[in-house]
Amino acid sequence: MQVLLVSPPGQPLPEGASDLLKEIGWSSVHAGDFEHAIEAAQKGNIDAAIVNEPRPPEGASFHSFVRLLDAKRIAAVVLADDPQRGPDDGHSLVEVVRRDISLAELRGRLAMIERYHTLLARLEQELRNMERLSKRLNEHFNEIDQEMRLAGRLQRDFLPDLRKPYGNLQFSSVYRPATWVSGDMFDVFRVDEDHTGVYVADAVGHGMAASLLTMFIKRAITPKRIENDRYTVLNPSEIMAALNDALTDQALPNCQFVTACYALINHRTLKLQYARGGHPYPLLVTSGGVVSELKSSGGLLGLFKGEEFATYETQLEPGDKLLFYTDGVELAFQAENATFDFEAYQKFFESVAHLGIEQVMRAVDAQLDGEAGSLNPRDDVTILGCEVLRPD
Repeated sequence: MQVLLVSPPGQPLPEGASDLLKEIGWSSVHAGDFEHAIEAAQKGNIDAAIVNEPRPPEGASFHSFVRLLDAKRIAAVVLADDPQRGPDDGHSLVEVVRRDISLAELRGRLAMIERYHTLLARLEQELRNMERLSKRLNEHFNEIDQEMRLAGRLQRDFLPDLRKPYGNLQFSSVYRPATWVSGDMFDVFRVDEDHTGVYVADAVGHGMAASLLTMFIKRAITPKRIENDRYTVLNPSEIMAALNDALTDQALPNCQFVTACYALINHRTLKLQYARGGHPYPLLVTSGGVVSELKSSGGLLGLFKGEEFATYETQLEPGDKLLFYTDGVELAFQAENATFDFEAYQKFFESVAHLGIEQVMRAVDAQLDGEAGSLNPRDDVTILGCEVLRPD
């Protein structure tokens, strides 16, 4: 260990102190005043210090030196006339002792310094290691954050552009992932001149794993079968069955399943065909403001191969609105016992039934924003609205 010995002129250290240091194997450097002591402590590799307090003890250089020792966590023994004048900080490594301390007692205090110096050095090394690890973890988390942001943007790019009508149908949506990416997916696409296909799907959970599954769903849904130069528009039950088989073929874990609802709308007849698998019922808001669920049966997707999903039909009229949503929307309409309050849900859509579909979606957005925990949602929220436009 390297010890700094500081003794003002005319105030030598205890006789035999230097020999004691040599005896225990410590090296030493000397400073004849506190200006040089400060310089040595700042530049040198000092492990400890033995200091003779000046008389009077109020010298500015002495106090600056003691503060430097504390700041650099250098253990020190200060020889003073009045040991009670020592630092009050219980964490200080500066110890004030009697000026007439015996060599035996000084040896004991130096042995204590040596013992704890090794421990402190180890702790400081661990702190440096933790700081390096923390820095690396921060860099890693920043990289993950950037990658998740990019994944979220890419996922949004897969969503349909709903700004323009699809023939006599106008669509709008609310899409709010719980994290950067979502386990929800929806799409709207023209199947042919007469038909538009619509689906909303929800992979269990949220985050990256669920979002990757939504990409598989988008690729697996094929709305028509092409044979030679002809094609056949598939009905919703065929679409759902094919999607279920495609998911089960992936041998996903039993905890990884999907709910979905697929609908096919005929632009000429305004006939709606739909099928669902474990998904919330679509909501029909008639032009007269009547709100009702479109009930249908169908189990979860991705669990059992060969499942069947029935196709249901209903007749739409100009001014009607359809709402397809995931179960995250239900969080905005909860009763006091945290269950879905369908009555409140129904009344809300009755109150906005007179609005256009875009205004309805903005009202849903505002409703979600007003809920407790909206800044930290528990689930992805997706709602896709469709309005049958009235003839000009």
